[in-house]
Amino acid sequence: MIILRQTAKVFAIIFLFFAISDAQSSIYRLEAGTKIRVKMDVEVNSEVGAKNDTFIVKTDQPVRNGETILVPVGTLIEGRIVDSSAAQSGGRGGKLILRFEKILLEGGESRTIEALRELKAESSQKASVLSIIGGTAIGALIGAVTKSGSGALIGAGIGAGAGTGVALARKGKNVRIKTGEIFEIVLAKEVVLPVRDY
Repeated sequence: MIILRQTAKVFAIIFLFFAISDAQSSIYRLEAGTKIRVKMDVEVNSEVGAKNDTFIVKTDQPVRNGETILVPVGTLIEGRIVDSSAAQSGGRGGKLILRFEKILLEGGESRTIEALRELKAESSQKASVLSIIGGTAIGALIGAVTKSGSGALIGAGIGAGAGTGVALARKGKNVRIKTGEIFEIVLAKEVVLPVRDY
């Protein structure tokens, strides 16, 4: 009988421990899919940004669970450029892929996080194709006005060459996040934060 009572007490204590632990962690847990609004500290852009360059953002709004503030305004989040390519001739736009990796909490604690943001400039290759077609048509028209038998063909060739030159010279646009720009990141995995009173 004594053994049965002691066993019951042990199980009760274990159950209580896990119940309290689960209740605390559920309040201080950022679920996957949580949106965090942040402000960029220093500009990043596809023209000069390189793979593995690091940057900092700060939370612009508190992250809450009900009335409990889990992440206060001004909390730092470290990020890194994982891929970058500058705009190129031929109308190809720039690209940046940013990874947000660590949230720095008060008291020197930190938590690893996982969030990605991809920025990609629209390609202007449609405009490049129109330049070639337009150059060909204008060249053919000018050649036809000369009234020589092969003038239209020669004019079309010259126009196509000029249009191709314009298309190749046209550079795409770079992408950037400016200093002070506000945007959202979305957590890919849940994060359990330390229990704090803010």
